[in-house]
Amino acid sequence: MTDQSVMRVIGRVKKEMSKMNNKKSLSIMMLTLLLVASGCGVKQTEEKSASSSLSAAKVVSVGTVQKVKWDEHTELAADVIPFLELDVVVKANGDVVNVNKRRGDTVSKDETIMEIDKTDILREKEKVDAALLSATEQYDKAKKDLADSKKEIELSIAKTDLSVSDLERDYAKLRNDYDQGLAEKNQIKLMETKLNQVRLDLELLHSKKNTLETSNPLSQAEYQLKSARISQENWQRSLSYYDVKAPISGILTYMPAEEGMTLQSGMQIAKVQQQNLVKLKANLTESYWLLAQGKNELGFTNPSTGESFTGKVIYVSSTADLQTKTFELQLQADNSQGKLKPGTRVMLQFNESLPNESLTIPADAIVSDNGQTFVFIVKGEKVEKRVVKTGKLKDNKQEITSGLDGSEKLVTHGQLRLQDGEQVSIAQP
Repeated sequence: MTDQSVMRVIGRVKKEMSKMNNKKSLSIMMLTLLLVASGCGVKQTEEKSASSSLSAAKVVSVGTVQKVKWDEHTELAADVIPFLELDVVVKANGDVVNVNKRRGDTVSKDETIMEIDKTDILREKEKVDAALLSATEQYDKAKKDLADSKKEIELSIAKTDLSVSDLERDYAKLRNDYDQGLAEKNQIKLMETKLNQVRLDLELLHSKKNTLETSNPLSQAEYQLKSARISQENWQRSLSYYDVKAPISGILTYMPAEEGMTLQSGMQIAKVQQQNLVKLKANLTESYWLLAQGKNELGFTNPSTGESFTGKVIYVSSTADLQTKTFELQLQADNSQGKLKPGTRVMLQFNESLPNESLTIPADAIVSDNGQTFVFIVKGEKVEKRVVKTGKLKDNKQEITSGLDGSEKLVTHGQLRLQDGEQVSIAQP
C-alpha cells in the first residue's frame, strides 16, 4: 500500500469519528491504523523477498542448437620427415686433410665429402705387396713340383709295365723249357720272385699316383696365397675408409669436420637426409583411422603455399598406441622439386563419401569435468547439466553426436560458474 492510500484511509476515518463520542472514536481510530500498518508490512515483505530472489539468479546468455552439413574434406595435420636419414661414421683413425662438402650441401651417393691423411696406410702397401708376391712364388713352385712328380710317376709306371711284360714272357718261356727238361726248378722260382717284385713296384707306383690325384699337395701353398690376397683386399678396403663418402644421395644436415681435426674410428662425423622422397607421418583418432581404411593414396596441401600434392599410403597401424590412443599413418610423397621441407607440417585431406547433417553448437559452450563433456540446458528458470558426446571441430563449431535432439535452449555464456539445477536469468541481447 502506498503513502497516498494510507492518507486517504485516515481522512475517511476522521470524518466518521466526528459523528461519534470521543472515547469510542479513539478506539476505532487505533484499530484502523493497526490494520493499515499490517497490510503495508506484508506488501513490503513480499516485494523485498521477490527482489532478493531475482538478484540471486545468475545471468547467462543462451543460444540454440543448429544443424550443419560438414564439408566433404576433413583435414588432419601431418609431419614431413625425411624418407631416409643415415649417419656417416668414420672407420679410420687420422687427421682431416680436406673437407669437400659442408653442412647444407647436396651430395650424391659415394661422393667423397672428406679426406683423411693416408700416409700411414700407404706405408703398409709395400709389406702387403711383398707378402702376396712371396706367396704367389711359393704356390707356383709347389704347383710345378707337383706336375713334375706326377710326370715322373707316370714314366716310372710305364717303365715298370714294360718290365712286367718282359718278365712275364721270360717266365712263360722258362716254364716251357722246364717242361722239356731244359731248365731247373730253382730257375723258375727265381724268375717268379723277380716277377712278383716288379709287380709290387708297379702297384706301389699306382698307389703314389692315386695319392697325388686324390689329395691336395698344394693346400699349404694355396692357404698362404689366399691369406696374402685377403690381406691385400683388407688393405684396399682400409684405404677406402680414408675417403669418407656419402652413403646416400641427399642433403648434409650435419657436418662439423674441419681440416686438421683428428678423428677416431667409430666417430659420427656427418648426417645425410634423402629428400627427393619424403614421408608424411600422422597420428589418427579412431574416426580418422576408419576414413583411412582401404585408401592407397591421400591428398594433402602445404598450408604455407596452398599447393596440393598426393602421397602414397605405405603404412597404417592396426592397433592403437596404449599411451596416446591413436593409430600411426605413414605416406610416401615425391619431393624431387624440393617443395616439401622436413620438419614442417602439411594438411591431409580425407574425402568422405557423403556429408552428413549434424547437430552443432558453439565450441565455447562445452564444459569438461572428470573426463566427461557436458553442456547446460535452460529449462524454465533453471538449468540442467547434460552429458554429450562430441565429434568434429571446425571454426569454433563443435559437432554433437549424442546427448541433444536439437530443440534445446543452450547456455553459451556463463556456464563455467553454473551447477546442475541452479536458477538463472537470461541476459537481454
